[in-house]
Amino acid sequence: MIRAGHLLVIGRRKNGRVYAVLPGGGVESDESAEQACLRELLEETGLHGDGPAALTVPAQPGSIAHYFSVTVTQDELRLGGPERERAGADDVYQPRWVPLDAIEDIGLVPAEAVLAVSAALLRQ
Repeated sequence: MIRAGHLLVIGRRKNGRVYAVLPGGGVESDESAEQACLRELLEETGLHGDGPAALTVPAQPGSIAHYFSVTVTQDELRLGGPERERAGADDVYQPRWVPLDAIEDIGLVPAEAVLAVSAALLRQ
Protein backbone atom coordinates (compact mmCIF):
# COMPACT_ATOMS: atom_id res chain seq x y z
CA MET A 1 0.00 0.00 0.00
CA ILE A 2 1.36 3.35 -1.07
CA ARG A 3 -0.18 6.51 0.26
CA ALA A 4 0.97 10.14 0.25
CA GLY A 5 4.47 9.18 -0.85
CA HIS A 6 4.84 6.48 1.81
CA LEU A 7 4.86 2.68 1.72
CA LEU A 8 3.21 0.58 4.43
CA VAL A 9 5.61 -2.06 5.76
CA ILE A 10 6.08 -4.26 8.77
CA GLY A 11 9.47 -3.42 10.24
CA ARG A 12 11.06 -6.59 11.61
CA ARG A 13 13.88 -7.40 13.97
CA LYS A 14 14.49 -11.09 14.53
CA ASN A 15 17.61 -12.76 15.91
CA GLY A 16 19.56 -9.52 15.39
CA ARG A 17 18.52 -9.15 11.75
CA VAL A 18 16.71 -5.90 10.80
CA TYR A 19 14.53 -5.85 7.69
CA ALA A 20 11.01 -5.06 6.45
CA VAL A 21 8.21 -6.99 4.77
CA LEU A 22 4.93 -6.03 3.20
CA PRO A 23 1.86 -6.88 5.28
CA GLY A 24 0.62 -10.33 4.34
CA GLY A 25 0.51 -14.00 5.09
CA GLY A 26 -1.18 -17.24 4.21
CA VAL A 27 -4.53 -17.88 2.56
CA GLU A 28 -6.85 -19.88 4.79
CA SER A 29 -8.90 -22.75 3.32
CA ASP A 30 -12.19 -20.84 3.40
CA GLU A 31 -11.01 -17.60 1.77
CA SER A 32 -9.79 -16.19 -1.52
CA ALA A 33 -6.40 -14.53 -1.91
CA GLU A 34 -8.20 -11.14 -1.95
CA GLN A 35 -9.99 -11.94 1.32
CA ALA A 36 -6.72 -13.10 2.88
CA CYS A 37 -5.09 -9.84 1.80
CA LEU A 38 -7.71 -7.77 3.63
CA ARG A 39 -7.66 -10.02 6.72
CA GLU A 40 -3.87 -9.94 6.98
CA LEU A 41 -3.84 -6.16 6.51
CA LEU A 42 -6.28 -5.76 9.41
CA GLU A 43 -4.45 -8.23 11.65
CA GLU A 44 -0.98 -6.80 11.05
CA THR A 45 -1.75 -3.08 10.87
CA GLY A 46 -5.25 -2.45 12.22
CA LEU A 47 -6.22 -0.92 8.87
CA HIS A 48 -9.41 -1.80 6.99
CA GLY A 49 -8.70 -2.16 3.28
CA ASP A 50 -10.94 -1.99 0.25
CA GLY A 51 -10.76 -3.08 -3.38
CA PRO A 52 -7.69 -5.32 -3.50
CA ALA A 53 -6.32 -5.12 -7.05
CA ALA A 54 -3.90 -7.86 -8.12
CA LEU A 55 -0.41 -6.75 -9.11
CA THR A 56 1.52 -8.63 -11.77
CA VAL A 57 4.78 -9.65 -10.14
CA PRO A 58 7.16 -12.31 -11.45
CA ALA A 59 7.62 -14.99 -8.79
CA GLN A 60 10.39 -17.44 -8.08
CA PRO A 61 9.78 -20.91 -9.57
CA GLY A 62 7.56 -22.90 -7.24
CA SER A 63 6.51 -19.80 -5.29
CA ILE A 64 2.85 -19.13 -4.62
CA ALA A 65 2.74 -15.42 -3.85
CA HIS A 66 0.00 -12.89 -4.50
CA TYR A 67 0.51 -9.14 -4.29
CA PHE A 68 -2.30 -6.59 -4.17
CA SER A 69 -2.75 -2.85 -4.16
CA VAL A 70 -5.34 -1.89 -1.51
CA THR A 71 -7.07 1.37 -0.57
CA VAL A 72 -7.39 2.48 3.06
CA THR A 73 -8.80 5.68 4.49
CA GLN A 74 -7.38 5.68 8.01
CA ASP A 75 -3.77 6.16 9.12
CA GLU A 76 -3.46 4.88 12.71
CA LEU A 77 -1.43 1.67 12.82
CA ARG A 78 -1.63 -1.04 15.46
CA LEU A 79 -0.23 -4.54 15.48
CA GLY A 80 -2.68 -7.37 16.11
CA GLY A 81 -3.29 -11.01 15.27
CA PRO A 82 -0.72 -13.77 15.68
CA GLU A 83 2.14 -11.31 15.19
CA ARG A 84 1.21 -9.45 18.38
CA GLU A 85 1.15 -12.76 20.25
CA ARG A 86 4.57 -13.81 18.87
CA ALA A 87 6.23 -10.42 19.36
CA GLY A 88 8.92 -10.10 21.98
CA ALA A 89 12.31 -8.59 22.64
CA ASP A 90 13.96 -10.84 20.03
CA ASP A 91 11.04 -10.93 17.57
CA VAL A 92 9.80 -7.41 16.79
CA TYR A 93 6.95 -6.46 14.43
CA GLN A 94 6.40 -2.75 13.79
CA PRO A 95 3.83 -1.59 11.25
CA ARG A 96 4.95 1.76 9.84
CA TRP A 97 4.76 4.13 6.91
CA VAL A 98 8.14 4.56 5.20
CA PRO A 99 8.90 7.36 2.71
CA LEU A 100 9.22 5.94 -0.81
CA ASP A 101 12.69 7.44 -1.16
CA ALA A 102 13.84 5.34 1.84
CA ILE A 103 12.79 1.93 0.51
CA GLU A 104 16.34 0.94 -0.39
CA ASP A 105 17.41 1.65 3.21
CA ILE A 106 14.88 -0.57 5.01
CA GLY A 107 15.94 -3.97 3.66
CA LEU A 108 12.60 -4.88 2.08
CA VAL A 109 12.38 -8.64 1.44
CA PRO A 110 11.79 -10.79 -0.53
CA ALA A 111 12.91 -9.46 -3.91
CA GLU A 112 9.38 -9.95 -5.25
CA ALA A 113 8.13 -7.39 -2.70
CA VAL A 114 10.35 -4.76 -4.28
CA LEU A 115 8.89 -5.67 -7.68
CA ALA A 116 5.38 -5.41 -6.22
CA VAL A 117 6.11 -1.87 -5.01
CA SER A 118 7.29 -0.95 -8.51
CA ALA A 119 4.11 -2.45 -10.01
CA ALA A 120 1.96 -0.51 -7.52
CA LEU A 121 3.73 2.73 -8.39
CA LEU A 122 2.97 2.15 -12.07
CA ARG A 123 -0.75 1.83 -11.23
CA GLN A 124 -0.90 5.22 -9.56
